[in-house]
Amino acid sequence: MGRLLVLPTSRAGWGLLIAFVALVLAGTWPVIGLVNRATLLMGLPLIVVWSYLVIFACVVVMLIGNRIVERDDHE
Repeated sequence: MGRLLVLPTSRAGWGLLIAFVALVLAGTWPVIGLVNRATLLMGLPLIVVWSYLVIFACVVVMLIGNRIVERDDHE
């Protein structure tokens, strides 16, 4: 049976893991409670802007991860 948890072996892998964990924590209740205010930013509620930022940051981290995996496959 394989291992349940596979840890990164490179600095880039550790950086992506840390970025992913930070994004997961950014979307949890204590952080959401901090941005859940009756404030508008660019005409949108602050929590909506925060949600968009978290989603776009997730996309960026996944794109970087795909580039790293693609680069490692060619070497």
